[in-house]
Amino acid sequence: MARFGLFGSPISHSKSPALFSAGYGDSHHTYSLFETATAEQAIDFFKNSDILGANVTSPFKDKVMEHVTHPDRISSILGSANVLIKGGVDSSGKLEIRSYNTDYYGVRNTIAEFLSKEESLPECLRSKSIRKVAVVGAGGAGKAAALAMCDAGYRVFLVNRSAGKVADFAELAGAEYVPLQESAEVLAQADIIIYSLSFLAPQLEGLDLSGKIIFEANYANASLSPEKGVSSALYIDGRYWLFHQAVPAFELFTGCTPNILEMRKVMGIE
Repeated sequence: MARFGLFGSPISHSKSPALFSAGYGDSHHTYSLFETATAEQAIDFFKNSDILGANVTSPFKDKVMEHVTHPDRISSILGSANVLIKGGVDSSGKLEIRSYNTDYYGVRNTIAEFLSKEESLPECLRSKSIRKVAVVGAGGAGKAAALAMCDAGYRVFLVNRSAGKVADFAELAGAEYVPLQESAEVLAQADIIIYSLSFLAPQLEGLDLSGKIIFEANYANASLSPEKGVSSALYIDGRYWLFHQAVPAFELFTGCTPNILEMRKVMGIE
Protein backbone atom coordinates (compact mmCIF):
# COMPACT_ATOMS: atom_id res chain seq x y z
CA MET A 1 0.00 0.00 0.00
CA ALA A 2 1.24 3.49 -0.87
CA ARG A 3 0.13 6.79 0.64
CA PHE A 4 -0.54 9.92 -1.39
CA GLY A 5 -2.28 13.18 -0.61
CA LEU A 6 -2.90 16.86 -1.17
CA PHE A 7 -1.25 19.86 0.52
CA GLY A 8 -2.78 23.33 0.51
CA SER A 9 -5.10 25.64 2.41
CA PRO A 10 -8.07 25.55 2.42
CA ILE A 11 -8.63 22.12 0.88
CA SER A 12 -11.65 20.60 2.64
CA HIS A 13 -13.69 21.15 -0.56
CA SER A 14 -11.20 19.28 -2.79
CA LYS A 15 -12.43 16.62 -5.21
CA SER A 16 -8.96 15.04 -5.41
CA PRO A 17 -9.61 12.21 -2.89
CA ALA A 18 -12.78 11.21 -4.75
CA LEU A 19 -10.93 11.33 -8.07
CA PHE A 20 -8.10 9.19 -6.74
CA SER A 21 -10.51 6.68 -5.22
CA ALA A 22 -12.37 6.45 -8.54
CA GLY A 23 -9.13 6.00 -10.44
CA TYR A 24 -7.73 3.26 -8.21
CA GLY A 25 -10.80 1.75 -6.58
CA ASP A 26 -9.41 -1.80 -6.54
CA SER A 27 -6.00 -0.88 -5.10
CA HIS A 28 -4.88 -0.49 -1.52
CA HIS A 29 -3.40 2.98 -2.13
CA THR A 30 -4.73 5.84 -0.02
CA TYR A 31 -5.13 9.55 -0.73
CA SER A 32 -5.66 12.05 2.09
CA LEU A 33 -5.94 15.80 2.66
CA PHE A 34 -3.14 17.51 4.60
CA GLU A 35 -3.97 21.12 5.38
CA THR A 36 -1.05 23.15 6.72
CA ALA A 37 -0.55 26.84 7.47
CA THR A 38 2.60 27.23 5.37
CA ALA A 39 4.44 25.60 2.49
CA GLU A 40 7.36 24.94 4.83
CA GLN A 41 5.12 22.94 7.16
CA ALA A 42 3.79 21.00 4.18
CA ILE A 43 7.29 20.14 2.96
CA ASP A 44 8.45 19.18 6.46
CA PHE A 45 5.46 16.87 6.87
CA PHE A 46 6.01 15.40 3.40
CA LYS A 47 9.70 14.70 4.04
CA ASN A 48 9.15 13.07 7.42
CA SER A 49 6.15 10.93 6.53
CA ASP A 50 5.62 7.76 4.53
CA ILE A 51 3.78 9.72 1.82
CA LEU A 52 5.37 8.84 -1.53
CA GLY A 53 3.79 11.56 -3.64
CA ALA A 54 1.57 14.58 -3.18
CA ASN A 55 -0.46 17.10 -5.06
CA VAL A 56 0.07 20.73 -4.11
CA THR A 57 -2.53 23.45 -4.50
CA SER A 58 -2.89 27.11 -3.59
CA PRO A 59 -1.22 28.89 -1.99
CA PHE A 60 1.86 26.64 -1.94
CA LYS A 61 2.60 25.86 -5.60
CA ASP A 62 5.36 28.47 -5.91
CA LYS A 63 6.88 28.14 -2.45
CA VAL A 64 7.44 24.39 -2.61
CA MET A 65 9.84 24.88 -5.51
CA GLU A 66 12.44 26.16 -3.03
CA HIS A 67 12.67 22.61 -1.67
CA VAL A 68 12.67 20.71 -4.98
CA THR A 69 15.92 19.04 -6.06
CA HIS A 70 14.80 17.74 -9.47
CA PRO A 71 12.24 19.93 -11.28
CA ASP A 72 10.96 18.82 -14.67
CA ARG A 73 11.02 21.23 -17.61
CA ILE A 74 7.47 22.48 -17.14
CA SER A 75 7.60 23.16 -13.40
CA SER A 76 11.01 24.77 -13.87
CA ILE A 77 9.73 27.24 -16.48
CA LEU A 78 6.54 27.97 -14.52
CA GLY A 79 8.30 28.25 -11.18
CA SER A 80 5.50 26.26 -9.60
CA ALA A 81 4.50 22.65 -9.06
CA ASN A 82 1.33 20.77 -8.28
CA VAL A 83 2.96 17.34 -8.00
CA LEU A 84 5.83 16.30 -5.72
CA ILE A 85 7.34 12.82 -5.69
CA LYS A 86 10.02 11.50 -3.37
CA GLY A 87 13.17 10.15 -4.96
CA GLY A 88 16.12 8.51 -3.30
CA VAL A 89 18.68 9.97 -0.92
CA ASP A 90 21.76 11.60 -2.44
CA SER A 91 25.36 11.08 -1.34
CA SER A 92 25.04 13.80 1.31
CA GLY A 93 21.96 12.19 2.81
CA LYS A 94 19.53 14.73 1.36
CA LEU A 95 16.13 13.51 0.20
CA GLU A 96 15.51 14.03 -3.50
CA ILE A 97 12.18 15.65 -4.36
CA ARG A 98 10.97 15.72 -7.95
CA SER A 99 8.42 18.29 -9.13
CA TYR A 100 5.92 18.38 -11.97
CA ASN A 101 3.13 20.70 -13.06
CA THR A 102 0.20 18.84 -14.57
CA ASP A 103 -1.98 21.96 -14.82
CA TYR A 104 -0.19 22.23 -18.17
CA TYR A 105 -1.88 19.00 -19.30
CA GLY A 106 -5.15 20.08 -17.72
CA VAL A 107 -5.27 22.82 -20.34
CA ARG A 108 -3.60 21.17 -23.31
CA ASN A 109 -5.54 17.90 -23.11
CA THR A 110 -8.89 19.60 -22.50
CA ILE A 111 -8.54 21.80 -25.58
CA ALA A 112 -7.40 18.80 -27.63
CA GLU A 113 -10.43 16.80 -26.46
CA PHE A 114 -12.92 19.45 -27.51
CA LEU A 115 -11.23 20.27 -30.82
CA SER A 116 -11.44 16.57 -31.71
CA LYS A 117 -15.24 16.81 -31.45
CA GLU A 118 -16.00 19.00 -34.44
CA GLU A 119 -19.75 18.78 -33.85
CA SER A 120 -19.33 20.52 -30.48
CA LEU A 121 -17.55 23.55 -31.96
CA PRO A 122 -19.33 26.79 -32.82
CA GLU A 123 -20.25 26.54 -36.51
CA CYS A 124 -18.02 29.46 -37.46
CA LEU A 125 -14.97 27.60 -36.07
CA ARG A 126 -15.54 24.28 -37.85
CA SER A 127 -13.97 25.38 -41.11
CA LYS A 128 -11.55 27.84 -39.56
CA SER A 129 -7.94 27.42 -38.52
CA ILE A 130 -8.04 28.03 -34.76
CA ARG A 131 -4.81 29.83 -33.98
CA LYS A 132 -5.30 32.73 -31.54
CA VAL A 133 -5.57 32.16 -27.81
CA ALA A 134 -6.03 34.81 -25.13
CA VAL A 135 -5.14 33.71 -21.61
CA VAL A 136 -6.62 36.10 -19.06
CA GLY A 137 -4.77 36.16 -15.75
CA ALA A 138 -1.13 35.32 -15.13
CA GLY A 139 -1.21 33.49 -11.82
CA GLY A 140 -0.15 29.86 -11.64
CA ALA A 141 -3.09 28.59 -13.69
CA GLY A 142 -2.75 31.30 -16.32
CA LYS A 143 0.97 30.72 -16.77
CA ALA A 144 0.43 26.98 -17.13
CA ALA A 145 -2.25 27.63 -19.74
CA ALA A 146 -0.04 30.03 -21.68
CA LEU A 147 2.91 27.64 -21.78
CA ALA A 148 0.71 24.69 -22.74
CA MET A 149 -0.89 26.52 -25.64
CA CYS A 150 2.42 27.97 -26.84
CA ASP A 151 3.92 24.47 -26.84
CA ALA A 152 0.88 23.27 -28.80
CA GLY A 153 1.67 25.77 -31.54
CA TYR A 154 -0.93 28.49 -30.94
CA ARG A 155 -0.33 32.22 -31.00
CA VAL A 156 -0.87 33.12 -27.36
CA PHE A 157 -1.62 36.48 -25.77
CA LEU A 158 -1.11 36.57 -22.00
CA VAL A 159 -3.44 39.23 -20.63
CA ASN A 160 -2.75 40.58 -17.15
CA ARG A 161 -3.42 43.74 -15.17
CA SER A 162 0.25 44.52 -14.53
CA ALA A 163 3.45 43.56 -16.28
CA GLY A 164 5.97 42.94 -13.50
CA LYS A 165 7.62 39.60 -14.22
CA VAL A 166 4.69 38.54 -16.41
CA ALA A 167 6.18 40.12 -19.52
CA ASP A 168 9.43 38.24 -18.93
CA PHE A 169 7.57 34.97 -18.46
CA ALA A 170 5.52 35.58 -21.61
CA GLU A 171 8.71 36.02 -23.63
CA LEU A 172 10.22 32.86 -22.11
CA ALA A 173 7.09 30.83 -22.89
CA GLY A 174 6.71 32.22 -26.40
CA ALA A 175 3.59 34.29 -25.67
CA GLU A 176 2.86 37.99 -26.11
CA TYR A 177 2.06 40.08 -23.03
CA VAL A 178 -0.96 42.39 -23.28
CA PRO A 179 -2.04 44.77 -20.46
CA LEU A 180 -5.60 44.00 -19.35
CA GLN A 181 -6.70 47.59 -19.89
CA GLU A 182 -5.55 47.38 -23.53
CA SER A 183 -6.89 43.91 -24.28
CA ALA A 184 -10.23 44.65 -25.99
CA GLU A 185 -8.98 43.98 -29.53
CA VAL A 186 -7.05 40.85 -28.55
CA LEU A 187 -10.08 39.42 -26.74
CA ALA A 188 -12.37 40.24 -29.65
CA GLN A 189 -10.08 38.48 -32.15
CA ALA A 190 -9.23 35.42 -30.05
CA ASP A 191 -10.61 32.03 -31.10
CA ILE A 192 -10.07 30.65 -27.60
CA ILE A 193 -10.24 32.57 -24.32
CA ILE A 194 -8.82 30.78 -21.29
CA TYR A 195 -10.01 32.60 -18.20
CA SER A 196 -8.14 32.11 -14.91
CA LEU A 197 -9.29 35.09 -12.83
CA SER A 198 -11.65 34.67 -9.88
CA PHE A 199 -13.72 37.71 -10.90
CA LEU A 200 -15.16 39.07 -14.13
CA ALA A 201 -12.82 41.67 -15.57
CA PRO A 202 -14.58 44.80 -16.90
CA GLN A 203 -12.94 44.22 -20.28
CA LEU A 204 -15.14 41.13 -20.78
CA GLU A 205 -18.40 42.72 -19.73
CA GLY A 206 -20.49 43.19 -22.84
CA LEU A 207 -17.87 41.57 -25.09
CA ASP A 208 -19.39 39.52 -27.93
CA LEU A 209 -18.24 35.98 -27.14
CA SER A 210 -20.28 34.26 -29.84
CA GLY A 211 -18.31 31.81 -31.95
CA LYS A 212 -15.50 31.51 -29.40
CA ILE A 213 -14.28 28.73 -27.16
CA ILE A 214 -14.37 29.86 -23.53
CA PHE A 215 -12.40 27.73 -21.08
CA GLU A 216 -12.62 28.73 -17.44
CA ALA A 217 -10.29 27.48 -14.72
CA ASN A 218 -12.60 28.08 -11.78
CA TYR A 219 -15.32 25.43 -11.67
CA ALA A 220 -16.71 26.37 -8.25
CA ASN A 221 -17.38 30.08 -8.82
CA ALA A 222 -17.49 30.62 -12.57
CA SER A 223 -17.47 34.12 -14.02
CA LEU A 224 -18.30 33.26 -17.65
CA SER A 225 -20.74 30.34 -17.45
CA PRO A 226 -23.64 29.85 -19.91
CA GLU A 227 -25.98 31.00 -17.14
CA LYS A 228 -24.18 34.33 -17.27
CA GLY A 229 -24.66 34.98 -20.96
CA VAL A 230 -22.09 32.79 -22.71
CA SER A 231 -24.63 30.50 -24.36
CA SER A 232 -23.56 31.57 -27.86
CA ALA A 233 -20.03 30.26 -27.29
CA LEU A 234 -18.61 26.81 -26.60
CA TYR A 235 -18.16 26.98 -22.84
CA ILE A 236 -15.80 24.54 -21.09
CA ASP A 237 -15.87 24.61 -17.32
CA GLY A 238 -13.02 23.94 -14.93
CA ARG A 239 -14.07 20.37 -14.15
CA TYR A 240 -12.31 19.31 -17.36
CA TRP A 241 -9.14 21.10 -16.27
CA LEU A 242 -9.22 19.32 -12.90
CA PHE A 243 -9.82 15.94 -14.53
CA HIS A 244 -7.14 16.30 -17.18
CA GLN A 245 -4.51 17.45 -14.67
CA ALA A 246 -5.39 14.62 -12.28
CA VAL A 247 -4.86 11.79 -14.75
CA PRO A 248 -1.12 12.42 -15.40
CA ALA A 249 -0.59 13.29 -11.73
CA PHE A 250 -1.97 9.94 -10.59
CA GLU A 251 0.03 8.16 -13.29
CA LEU A 252 3.18 9.82 -11.93
CA PHE A 253 2.29 8.64 -8.42
CA THR A 254 1.62 5.00 -9.24
CA GLY A 255 3.11 4.25 -12.63
CA CYS A 256 -0.31 2.85 -13.58
CA THR A 257 -3.14 4.18 -15.73
CA PRO A 258 -6.16 5.04 -13.56
CA ASN A 259 -9.76 4.17 -14.37
CA ILE A 260 -10.53 7.10 -16.66
CA LEU A 261 -14.25 6.39 -17.02
CA GLU A 262 -14.83 6.30 -13.26
CA MET A 263 -12.86 9.53 -12.81
CA ARG A 264 -14.99 11.23 -15.44
CA LYS A 265 -18.13 10.08 -13.65
CA VAL A 266 -16.91 11.64 -10.41
CA MET A 267 -16.40 14.94 -12.22
CA GLY A 268 -19.74 14.71 -14.00
CA ILE A 269 -18.14 14.91 -17.44
CA GLU A 270 -19.08 11.53 -18.86
